Formats: sequence, structure tokens, C-alpha cells
Amino acid sequence: MILETIRTEGLAALSYFLADTVEGVAAVIDPRRDVGVYLDLARAHGVRITDVFDTHVHADYLSGARELCTLTNAAVHVGPGAGLGFDAREHADGDLVRLGAFTLRVLHTPGHSPEHVSLVLSSGGHGAEGEWAVFTGDTLLNGEVGRPDLAESVDAEQGARQLFSSLRRLLALDDGLLVYPAHGHGSPCGGRIGVRDLTTIGYERVHNPLLSVEDEAEFTARLLAGLPPQPVYYARVKDLNTRGPGYLGTRPQVPWLDPRDFSEAIRHENAVVLDTREIEAWADAHVEGSLNIALRDAFPIWAGWMLAPRHDLYVILDSPDHERLVEEHLTRLGLEGVCGYLRGGMRAWVEAGLPIRSSHPMSVHDLRSALDAEDDLQLLDVRRDDEWQGGHLPRARHAFLGRLWQDLPGLSLDPERPLAVYCGSGYRSSMAASLLERQGFREVYNVLGSVTAWRAAGYPLEGQETEPARA
Repeated sequence: MILETIRTEGLAALSYFLADTVEGVAAVIDPRRDVGVYLDLARAHGVRITDVFDTHVHADYLSGARELCTLTNAAVHVGPGAGLGFDAREHADGDLVRLGAFTLRVLHTPGHSPEHVSLVLSSGGHGAEGEWAVFTGDTLLNGEVGRPDLAESVDAEQGARQLFSSLRRLLALDDGLLVYPAHGHGSPCGGRIGVRDLTTIGYERVHNPLLSVEDEAEFTARLLAGLPPQPVYYARVKDLNTRGPGYLGTRPQVPWLDPRDFSEAIRHENAVVLDTREIEAWADAHVEGSLNIALRDAFPIWAGWMLAPRHDLYVILDSPDHERLVEEHLTRLGLEGVCGYLRGGMRAWVEAGLPIRSSHPMSVHDLRSALDAEDDLQLLDVRRDDEWQGGHLPRARHAFLGRLWQDLPGLSLDPERPLAVYCGSGYRSSMAASLLERQGFREVYNVLGSVTAWRAAGYPLEGQETEPARA
């Protein structure tokens, strides 16, 4: 028997490879779009992939179910009413799917989405006495539950009530069952997912704060009060997964363009220069109008927020070795518009005598001096609403980074006056600074270290509010 967890960094997505090496068969549960890792596992263990399960229609990444079906002729299994645009078997509650010596029992667990199922795994016997694990998708996570506000056909309150009932069904399982969720720490699919990927029904019964709430109305209120912002790309990705993502196969090599050709290519209307270098490197010298999303763990999530399929992307890397990683991250979100990379990076651009722009990093000490002097400096906080409510810097205005495009007109910021931008550490505010430069702001300062550095320097926050309780 083989059971391996595949973690997709950046998206904090978890998929699973389950195989019976005696029978030579395998299944993949909640696969990501780039499916090479599953094919490699099948070859390494001498098995063939016969079955693919999606616990639900994913909203945060493109599924590899259709890709695996095309490459291996595996059967695709989904929950009731999934309504996929390609061949897939919809299962009713209680259905059993055999995989060699294993049996997967379908448990309909709506709430995160109407078609959501959990898969209860047994081996040896075929009844409940042989059950030892459950793949819970986005219904039950480590220390958290799935968000109920992603389905078009069900409003968030109704989804929360459905989730309350589904969790009761999971709590009826044996405490010893291992829980394999579809997401780990860092995913926007849950507000406070714990750092461990693997948990148990018994552990969650005791330690998951929302599972201790026995009243449906109270559960609904607590869950809805703690939801993080819904990324704008979720609806698009969910629609693609429903229709069926296009076949990836072997993709053509994206060209590396010399600085002059790169400069010419980025002139057209849909071109976006995506600068994936670290925030300090971008601040020192960058292409006018470039969007800085540094290649850190959160890169794919923010790429989903900031980019759209209509964009023709021209990418600047810290190192040529990052090419594959950037393309993998973007492809998993259906962002396939990479048209070229800058050969030689920003050093080649500068040495070619092409125009550059520099940003203005600011220390928290300089910011404090400017605020104390009551000079002309404007200050913008781009953190989430709950972070803002937990305390913010004096004189700051607030617009969550993911909504900055929409909220900017209502902020009454003057593009001719200096503007300092901060977040939690400086990562998100660097993105905001690049967006604001694209919008014509002449003098934008990214506050290095942001709130983390401000607190470390002993400076106080103001406007603290009590966050809604979750336990």
C-alpha cells in the first residue's frame, strides 16, 4: 500500500496518491493541473492510475483530473450535481468505489460547495470496521473548516448551515480516523488553518474551535464573521474547472528576449511587465510601469489577485532558474499568457541604456519622524480589514490590496504628493507601490518591515478593535 501527500507550495494545496501495489492500481485525490508528479509516482511504484477523485469543484487552483484522464484513461469521480463539462461519474452519498484492496465510501458533505464529498477509506474489510482515514477536501481542515461563500447557487449563510450538518456527519466517524484535508496552512480557503497537514477526527473534535459550537445559528455567525477576503480569481478558476481546463501536454518554450526586443514587446495594450525579484531589488531599479510580485511562498495567491488571462506577461526574474517555478505557479491558476522573459535580467536592461525608475524605500524611523513633523506625507495601509481593525499607524487611510484598484478613487489620495504604503512586513506594500506608480503616483515610499518593524521599534498602534471571537 502507498499513500503519499503532495503539497503544492504557494497555494498550500494538498493532493494524495493512493496505490495498491499488489493489484497494480492507483488513485489520485484532488490533483493539481501539472500532473507530472503523479505520473512519476505511478512509474516509480509500478502501478497505473485508474481513478481520479475531485472532492469538489476547486476555486483556488485548476484541477488535473481532466489532464490525468486524457493521459491515463482514468475514470474521474465527483460529487452529486458537479455538472462538469467533460466525462465524469457523479456519485451519490453512500456509493462505494473499489481500488484494489481499498474501498472509498462517498460521504456527501456540502457547505463549502453543494457537490462536495468526503471519501472514507477502508482496507481489508468493506464495512465501517475497516475504515481508518477520510479525505475531507475543504470541509474539515486542521483547526479550521472550509469557507461557505464560494458557491453561486447557495448564499454564504445557507452554505454555513449545510457545512454545520456536514461536519456533524464527519464527527460521527471514529475518533481514530486520520483526516487528510485538501489544504494546509496558508490557504485562503480557510481563515486559520493549522500548520500540520495531517490530523484526526478525535483531535479536531477537541481542538477545532468551530466544532465545539453545537448551535447552528451560533456556528453560522462565528464562521461568517471570520471569513478572509475572497480572492477575485476564485470565480474564474471555478468556472474553468467546471468546463474543463484545456489540455496542457508539452508546452512550447517561452522566448528569452534581449532588452531592446523586450522593450518593444511591452509597448502594446495588454502587455504587463511582471517583476518577480525581491522588493529591495525592484525598488533599486525597475522598468517603468512594472508590477512587482516577489517570488515568495505567497506569489501564486497574489498573482491570482493581480493578473488576468487577458494579460500578455513579460517577466523579469532574479535568476533564470526561476523560469519553471513561475510558469508552474501561473499555469495552476489558468494564467498562461507568459510571452517572454528578459534575457540577462535588469542588469542587461540597465547596461542597454534603457530607462529605469527607482522606488523610495522608507524606514519606520523616517516614517515616524515624518508623522511627528506633520509634513505633507500621505499614508496608506493595504492590509486586510481584520489586520486594520487590530491596530494601524497614525493618520493612515485603509484599502485592502486586493481591492486597491476599486477603492483607489474613493481614498482621495493626491498623486502629486508623497505617499507611504505599508502592510505587515513590506511584501504586499511593494505590490501596492508598483500599482500606484502604474496609476501615475509620482513619489511612492514602501515602508520596509511595515507593521512588524514599527512594533519592534516600540512605536504604538492606534484604532485597535476587538476581532470577532472564534472560540
